[in-house]
Amino acid sequence: MSGAAADPADRMRELLAGLAEPRRRDVRHGDGDDTLVGSALRTHGHDAADMDRARAFARALFDAGLGWLRGPVELGGSGLAREEIQAVREVMAGFRLPDLSPLLVGQHILAPAIEVHGTDEQRRRWLPALWRGDAVGCQLFSEPGAGSDLGSLRTRAERVEGGWLVSGQKVWSSGAHLSDLGELLVRTDPATAGRTQGLSVMVLDMRSPGVTVRPIPQMNGSAHFCEVFLDDVLVPDADVLGPVGQGWAVANTSLSSERDNFGDESVALFLRLVDRLLVLGIERDAWDDDGLADAMGDAWARQFALGALPDVLAAADRSTAGVAASIVKLVATDTDRRVAMTAADVLGPAAVSDLGGWGEFAWSRVLLGMHAPRIAGGTDEVQLDIVATRGLGLPRDPKIRA
Repeated sequence: MSGAAADPADRMRELLAGLAEPRRRDVRHGDGDDTLVGSALRTHGHDAADMDRARAFARALFDAGLGWLRGPVELGGSGLAREEIQAVREVMAGFRLPDLSPLLVGQHILAPAIEVHGTDEQRRRWLPALWRGDAVGCQLFSEPGAGSDLGSLRTRAERVEGGWLVSGQKVWSSGAHLSDLGELLVRTDPATAGRTQGLSVMVLDMRSPGVTVRPIPQMNGSAHFCEVFLDDVLVPDADVLGPVGQGWAVANTSLSSERDNFGDESVALFLRLVDRLLVLGIERDAWDDDGLADAMGDAWARQFALGALPDVLAAADRSTAGVAASIVKLVATDTDRRVAMTAADVLGPAAVSDLGGWGEFAWSRVLLGMHAPRIAGGTDEVQLDIVATRGLGLPRDPKIRA
């Protein structure tokens, strides 16, 4: 790569020119394939190939110093400021790139917790591997009896010489069947009175003896979510993340990062939905219908607002900034829902009947998959309660347990 291209955006442009094709800025009906969902919602048979492509692309970015844009240089990051990152992402938006969403959990959920709560040795050991794609991460929080109500979790870790012996079950762990590391939330002190006390977070080697992973078939043809069984799994002391018994703070770092990333197109579960909706409206003459035209215009306006929302919230007062991730998630998932339902109105029966038309039946995958993001990272109801109690100072909803 030319030494003259010192500007990060120029370096990214030069790198991608040799790796990818430019993307048409004007999306047209019939251009490219008709994929509308990211890898996390693709059919189960595509999982391994999607992951291989994501790893290869992450490796190329990282080796060029452009994989972890805001990360510290000493760990392989780019050390870029917010404005530089935005400029780099605008360059990336101009190319047809491999989907990096198979690495979303490791890079945007597990890695932030390691960065904030890990020791220097843990940061050196895990962060470069996660951002280069050498290690893939998953999240092991939810259980059959503890979904959004994580304070009810039952997975236990008992102290043994040199570490902890873990037994229990986790569920809805995205990509666990392809993961190397798992962010594992366990109860290390069952005697504590508080439901969110006595919890600890450990980074689990998913190849450890006693770990069994089973993908769960879903109605959209995917089996990306998994259940994970832990039968006397030994986790060394060196793999405990943060202080023992203070796992709730570590888990909240991950959950906040997960919610915040719902507005990031580079790791989106749905691919350019609004652009494709607007083109679909032209193809189906939907712009002649005042009601459909209003709905499509509303979708565009919401997408535009979502892109500006993180910066607006970052500049807000402390009470608003403290619930920014929940607000971004709520707006992002609601926008996707509205887009999907508008597309269904435009298409009619073609939305769920494969009549052979380009980009028609593809929307059925969106209609089936759009509910998952409304649950991931905490349900809509939990996010609304966070905004109400922490942002507005309102009483907690009695139906939602702390």
